[in-house]
Amino acid sequence: YDGLMLAASTGVIIASMQYRVGAFGFLFLEPLLSRGSDDAPGNMGLWDQTLAIRWIKENIHSFSGDPDLITLFGESAGGGSVSLHLISPVTRGLVRRGIMQSGTINAPWSYMTAERALEIGKQLVSDCSCNASQLLDSPSRVMACMRGVDSQTISTMQWNSYSGILGFPSAPTIDGHFLPKDPMELLMEGDFPETEILIGSNLDEGTYFLLYDFIDYFSKDNLVKLQRDKYLELVNTIFKNMTKLEREAIIFQYTNWDNIDDDILNVKLISDIVGDYFFICPTNHFAENFAKHGLNVYYYYFMQRPTTSLWGEWMGVIHGDDIGYVFGHPLNMSVAYNARERDLSFRMMGAFANFAHTGKPGNSDVNWPAYTKKEPHYFIFHAEDSGIGRGPRAPTCAFWNDFFPRLKQHQSCDCSEAPDSVKLTEHLDMINLTSAVNFPLPANASPAQTALPLLLLLAALV
Repeated sequence: YDGLMLAASTGVIIASMQYRVGAFGFLFLEPLLSRGSDDAPGNMGLWDQTLAIRWIKENIHSFSGDPDLITLFGESAGGGSVSLHLISPVTRGLVRRGIMQSGTINAPWSYMTAERALEIGKQLVSDCSCNASQLLDSPSRVMACMRGVDSQTISTMQWNSYSGILGFPSAPTIDGHFLPKDPMELLMEGDFPETEILIGSNLDEGTYFLLYDFIDYFSKDNLVKLQRDKYLELVNTIFKNMTKLEREAIIFQYTNWDNIDDDILNVKLISDIVGDYFFICPTNHFAENFAKHGLNVYYYYFMQRPTTSLWGEWMGVIHGDDIGYVFGHPLNMSVAYNARERDLSFRMMGAFANFAHTGKPGNSDVNWPAYTKKEPHYFIFHAEDSGIGRGPRAPTCAFWNDFFPRLKQHQSCDCSEAPDSVKLTEHLDMINLTSAVNFPLPANASPAQTALPLLLLLAALV
């Protein structure tokens, strides 16, 4: 991503990094290799990122930057990486703030257990025609074989372990070091440095992934309809590893009981399931847990469908639509954005820069309240009608974040009756409220600082 517009418009320094992705960045075979081997420890991509962050911290003063004002930001898997650096003991003290766009480390796709990573690693070794059974007795021979495999073969074969929608074969791994335990445990414990976060989601996070994973059901351009039986097929396919009771709970929560055969609404419902489960609700959960420890959290909800979008109307505001506005793409007059979208881009760049400078995305003219579990305020980014809301998606995220874990817990215990918190009635008062606010354009002049804050970009997909 070109940070020219963002830097020129806001007076922050933009730095971008490259790091290893896929199997090259996350192959995990550590338990099967000789003690002390560093051939495939997993999380190599995260160590690459850490090296870049350390270099920036040690050298940014040469670029008039402030090493104590490093703000990491990233989208999707980049957001997952940012959130991991904020809670990992490895990068403690290197980063002041974090911005996460549509991705956090607690999302189901954003990390994996050591057991799952090892299973995938062994499968890749076998698929590359190397002998995985020799990993314990002759690991050097196996790794020599893998080094002889061309990169294209490895890149292709790794996808044999793709496990369905957003079931990526490579992700940050709970290795006991960089990610010492389940990220939700780390969040609950709160043993990480004081920081501020700006975090957000897009309105229709799920549609993009439905299109690519279920091409027999969806079309990019044409009006899409989904009959009830097909809707049920998709739910059962997406959550094939869940119990029958869990899948039935999901279907119950996401059914239009006034008309279960509404084939247009069924498309919206399956899109919401994917967006809520994989993106919006994990984002809310991350924000709630950060705020619980007394840290400042600011939430945005991006609701603007670009006029330049090449995706069908049914797909709405898709995963990644916010990126262009953050990087000032609407300011390119050769592209057919309208004046209101250019204004929105200025406002978003201003919010990101304000956050890097001060830890708050608003300013004296803008009321952007902090986000807490009790007061889950978010700021709406939209070209026509920005404002303040509550949630977002509070009722359905109460299902995923509060009710669903209790349901899973109840299935695994010898309980005479369901826990009280398996009741959804306490969440019925969660509704979205909006009110108009004015978010002015950022000042043309850069802030008068000797040392500038840094926005360090993490945006590549794993």
